[in-house]
Amino acid sequence: MVYGIKPNVSIYATYNNGFDPFEASVATQVFDAPFKPVTSELFETGAKANFFNNTLAATIALYQLTLHNVAVNANDISNPNLYVQQGEDRSRGFETEVNGNILPNLSIGLSYAYCVARVVESKIASLVGSLVENAPKNTSNSWIKYIFDKGPLKGFGITAGHSQESARNTLDPRVILPGYVILNAGIRYEHKHVIAAVNLNNITNKTYWIGAYNNVSKWPGAPRNIMMSVGYRL
Repeated sequence: MVYGIKPNVSIYATYNNGFDPFEASVATQVFDAPFKPVTSELFETGAKANFFNNTLAATIALYQLTLHNVAVNANDISNPNLYVQQGEDRSRGFETEVNGNILPNLSIGLSYAYCVARVVESKIASLVGSLVENAPKNTSNSWIKYIFDKGPLKGFGITAGHSQESARNTLDPRVILPGYVILNAGIRYEHKHVIAAVNLNNITNKTYWIGAYNNVSKWPGAPRNIMMSVGYRL
């Protein structure tokens, strides 16, 4: 349901029931019992608005998402591919996002999310009430692009942004993944149909973890790296 308060502002509410049958993974997965379909229930409400002659769009949403028959790694070091369906997870939180052009040559993208995801039902009693593994409470991202449209630098542009996550639980209560902030930047050049760009990711070369089951199964984030691209626009 959507209701327009003003020509540029609307509020909405939605309810969704989801059904996700078993899907084969590219990774090896061994299940302790026949896999049950994952079902979900989502309640969401929020508002959307456009500003500055529709050049800037903003949204905010409040939600509750419940997942049933959630499959997770069994945290068995001797059998790292073993999965179990622990029961039910519930996430509650809000998200806000702003995208668009403040000026004809200045664009921004900002987002922030707060989410508390907890285990509601589990075969392991000690997990009930705990935070879901690899689910940060706070997440934010930004990307800003400025294009020089006058003078000797006309056609050149600079970009900058960040990605951030707060601390996260793992399946091992003794292992907590620390939060991190990654800084990125780049330069680009546009001339007629040609676009060339160079991006420097993880400027500070920060060591961070994007996810883990325990202290053995951990996945590091990418170190400092450079990405170059060249494109032709018709």
